[in-house]
Amino acid sequence: MRVYVPMLLPELADVAAPGRLPERTPFAVTDAVRALDPTADEEDLEFEAMCQALDAARDLGAGRRVVAAADVPDAPGTGDDGRLDAAVVLAVADVVSFHVEEDAGGVGSGYDDLLWYDVTELPDLAAG
Repeated sequence: MRVYVPMLLPELADVAAPGRLPERTPFAVTDAVRALDPTADEEDLEFEAMCQALDAARDLGAGRRVVAAADVPDAPGTGDDGRLDAAVVLAVADVVSFHVEEDAGGVGSGYDDLLWYDVTELPDLAAG
């Protein structure tokens, strides 16, 4: 299952050395996300889950938001959105990409301005 972990850009500096993301509740394509648009394809549903994670990153503080996309074993969702049941600590080895907003924005913004980075680019992102 692909999950989306909300973060802030400065946190990436603390990710590389321990090889793990901070403990967070990730988002994914859950039944609730599917119910939002039953005719949507998987790519659109994944984008919705990623946008929910981007919005959740705003609660972490000010600054450019980041969404780490990672592959993990299936996990059940809960509630009326894509938020999963519990916080997890994911290994950087599970991350496939980072999505960084171009400019710091508020909830409901930045969706079309996400910059895509492969996980191998983490050292460059962490360095600023």
